[in-house]
Parts: sequence; structure tokens; C-alpha cells
Amino acid sequence: MRVFFKGFLFILFITSLSCNYVKNIKLLTGGKLDRQNFIETIPFTYSKGIIVIEGKVNEDTTKRAFIFDTGAFNSKIEKELSDSLGLRKIAEKDNSTAQGIERKIEVTKINSLKLGNTVFRNIGAGKLEYDKTSLSPCLAKHGLIGANLIKLAHWKINYKSRELSFSDEPFTPDKDKKSILINFDKPLLSGTPSIDIKIGNREVGNVLFDLGFNGGVVLPKNVSSYFYSDKETVILDQSTSGIYGSNIDTLIVKELEIGLSGFSTKVPVEFSSIGKALIGNDFLEHFTVFIDYKKKKITLQQESDVKIEETADFIPGILSDNFWIVNRIEYESELMLGDTLSSINGKKPSDLYSSKCEYFFGITDFLSAGPIEVEPLKGENKTIN
Repeated sequence: MRVFFKGFLFILFITSLSCNYVKNIKLLTGGKLDRQNFIETIPFTYSKGIIVIEGKVNEDTTKRAFIFDTGAFNSKIEKELSDSLGLRKIAEKDNSTAQGIERKIEVTKINSLKLGNTVFRNIGAGKLEYDKTSLSPCLAKHGLIGANLIKLAHWKINYKSRELSFSDEPFTPDKDKKSILINFDKPLLSGTPSIDIKIGNREVGNVLFDLGFNGGVVLPKNVSSYFYSDKETVILDQSTSGIYGSNIDTLIVKELEIGLSGFSTKVPVEFSSIGKALIGNDFLEHFTVFIDYKKKKITLQQESDVKIEETADFIPGILSDNFWIVNRIEYESELMLGDTLSSINGKKPSDLYSSKCEYFFGITDFLSAGPIEVEPLKGENKTIN
């Protein structure tokens, strides 16, 4: 009897896992676009290199703010909002971010998500609980539009006019402008596009075309030795924040030639110990972007010279009202990652910011004013250029 009972529990466990898997598959494949023969254009805000759009969920009459994120396998809706709208748990799944942080989340179904005048139906969405250290809610506190919705239409992203256009038919790029045509692959159940790029004289595959990432070009650190540059910096970092907060990373930054279907330019490329491979808005904002899910092609039409700012080699975070913490620092600096600072340019965090969002939007201007004098909790003051 005991053997049978254990076997029965094991069968129940396997059945439960199988049931949860099937529910997730149905949620990912059940979405649809409830409109035909249309082109819709909506505005977006572009702050800190992130695209944010507004949409209405189900019968909610309030517009909610969502990050537009081709790099997210499925969409997310903030849990408190989800619960207030009565969205029930249907399944659960593991969810990971570009920072290498994983969470188990509940998954629900949004019956309708309205962007402009267009309705997307039956959209699977994870119930998102932002980490308390996450800065994403400063940009869009209600969640993100992921690739399980994005794959249902075709898209045009105009960074210059801050407009996002979408349609049930692919867009035709401007024939008077030179086009860079890129093939992409995507997983069966979602629309996260991965492309091949050329770094120097080497092809690099499976690079995520990530409109939810505000950086430039990032590759795994374990391939950095294949690429030579006479300009190289090593940085220790825990400042890069996603929906589940930040993680400790080592970045090797090299100036390298990057190529896309015949187009080439020299930019700083970051090699990350977390192992991600991404191309993001800091690079793509110099183009108008067309995504054709029917032919699985991306077209880039250049609007300005590609310029990616040099990777910051010093970023402080807020430890408390009275103390800073070193969240990013060059490897051979006198300071170390995690060091406590009493002041920066004579200022404590509470002298400048009353919230983490004020810090998020204001820290860059504060640091760019000139040489920075830091006062460690122990030791002498130091100047950082």
C-alpha cells in the first residue's frame, strides 16, 4: 500500500506539471489581433532609452503605462493592478531577466489589451512583482508589452518622431532611404527576434534584438578574447537594473567594428559575465525600425550617425539617506564595488533626492558636471574624472 501511495503522489505531481505546461502553451498561442486592414500610430515616451506606451486592460477605463519590450518572451502586468482587475491565476512559470535573475511568477490572461483603437485579445501575461530595488516602475509601473503580443502584428518604430505604428500587414520602408535588411529567427511560441551580427571579421549569432534594453551591444564575456581592440576597459558593475533588480557583473568594454548586412560602424561593445547577447536602443535609436513578422525580416533605415556613449566607469547607488554605495567602478580603481561613501561632491543622497525615481532621473546630470570628489567611509577623499 505504501509503494502504491508514493507512486500515486508521483503521478499526481507529473500530471500537475503537465497540466501547467499545457496551460502556458495555450496562453502563449491563444492571442489574436482583433482588427483587419488597418494601420495604427500611437505616441510613445522615450526616457532613459526605454520605449513606453499606454494601453487599456479589459474594461479598465484608465490608460496604463507599459514598456514596449521585444526581448520579453511574454507580457507582464503589475500584480496589484492585475488583482484589482480580477485577473485570476491560470498557470505559473519561471521567468528570467537579462540581469540573470529568475523568479517563479503567476500567469494570467488579459481578455483585451487596447493600444490606440486596436484591441489585442487573449494575451497571456505574467503577474509582475517588481523587486523593491527595481527602477523600472519609475518608467512604467504597470508592466510591459512582450513579444507574445508583439508577434501578432507588424511594427514601425520611429524614434525621431516618438511614434509607434503597427498593422496587420507589413510596412513598406521609404524607398528613398538606404535600407539595412536583416533576417531574424524567433521561438515557436513567442516573437523575441534574434539576429546575426558581424564583429570585426567574425559572425556572431543569436543576438537578441531587444527594444526593451536601453544599452548598445552586449555579448557574453567568454567570447571577448576573440576580439582585439587597442582600447579596453574592465568594469565591475551592479548598477544595471531590470524588473527583478540588479546583479553583479563584470564588463569588458572594447571599441570594435560592428556590421549589419553591409552596414558597419565602430562602437563600444560590452562583454558581460552574465552571458547575455543583446542589441538595444542606444544603437537602434539612430534608425527607423521596421519589423515584419510574416517574412521574419527587420529593416533599419538610418536617420543619424550611430553614436554610443562611452560606458560609465563610476555609478553610485543610494545605500540610505546619509550614505552612497559604489555600484559601478573600474577594475583597477582605488575604490571597490560595494564601498560605502559618506558624500559625493559634498552631498549626501538626502541632499539631492527624495525618492529612488528622483535619483534615477537625476544622477546622470549630477555626475556629468565635472570631476567628482568622493568621501569614503574610511580613508582619504578621492577624485574621479
